[in-house]
Amino acid sequence: MHKPLHVWITGASRGIGKAIAEMGREQENVIISATTRAECDVTHPASVAAAHAHMVAQHGPVDVLVNNAGVGIFADLATLSTRSFDETMAVNLRGPFLCIKSVLPLMLERKRGMILTINSVSAVTTFTGCTAYGASKAGLLALTRSLREEVRQHGIRVTDLLVGATSTEIWDQAARTEHAARMMLSSDIAGHVWTIVRTFDDPRSMIEEIIIRPQHGDL
Repeated sequence: MHKPLHVWITGASRGIGKAIAEMGREQENVIISATTRAECDVTHPASVAAAHAHMVAQHGPVDVLVNNAGVGIFADLATLSTRSFDETMAVNLRGPFLCIKSVLPLMLERKRGMILTINSVSAVTTFTGCTAYGASKAGLLALTRSLREEVRQHGIRVTDLLVGATSTEIWDQAARTEHAARMMLSSDIAGHVWTIVRTFDDPRSMIEEIIIRPQHGDL
């Protein structure tokens, strides 16, 4: 039996991150080290470094990083505040950058690892009121696409999940109630994540990008 994979999931206190962590704990060959925003401020280098160091001390090097922490602030550009724009970029783009930077040296040294990012269809689809959010997700996709080409020859796998409307707290309760029949569930996304994680040791192929939308399309 091979050594359990050490999987670090950011933003695991609710929604998709929580579902990924709960589903992963059912597997005997996985060690979960999940962090919440309270435990690790993904926008702050020292906080990310401290969280990563603690995880390595407790469980050894991170095998799989799941970049899930994110924030959704939705407004037209004309009414969007600079503060909201900056917060969106800090969490959705700077955060994954810092987390990747923390795990990458040991992955490169060991020539193995997986970086799996929960992105959004907003990265490739235009929605009104999505100026900052869409820009942050498009930037994140550009970052991970470039990263994939930089590290694929070093045994590191980089996968992006572009996720459509899912019933999480990023939507207000009224929207979740109105569109409940059309929205995906966090557990749906978690299932896809663990399907990808099971390809960790595949020597020949890599899942690069997956778009996951509700059966009846975008809202």
